[in-house]
Amino acid sequence: MGHVELDFTAIPKLYGPENFWHWKMLLRSYLEAAELWRDDHPRENPHAKFILLATIQTDKIEPGYEEMSPKQIFKSLEDRFRPY
Repeated sequence: MGHVELDFTAIPKLYGPENFWHWKMLLRSYLEAAELWRDDHPRENPHAKFILLATIQTDKIEPGYEEMSPKQIFKSLEDRFRPY
C-alpha cells in the first residue's frame, strides 16, 4: 500500500508572526506524513524545499532561499517570524 496523496494547499501561507505557529504545525504534520521531516526541521530533499517555499507568502521569500537547504530556510523563517 502506497502513501495517501496529501494536498499541501490546505496549509495557509506564512505571512508573519500572527500565523507562524499555525503554519508550522500544519507544515510539520504534512511533512511528517510524507516522511519529509526529521527531528525539528524539514529533511534535505527537493520535495520538502518545494513544499516549504510554496507555503510562504511571496513577499516573505528571501532571494538567498534559492541556494539554501530546507533546514536553513526553516531556521531563517523561525528567526524572522516566531512570535517570541
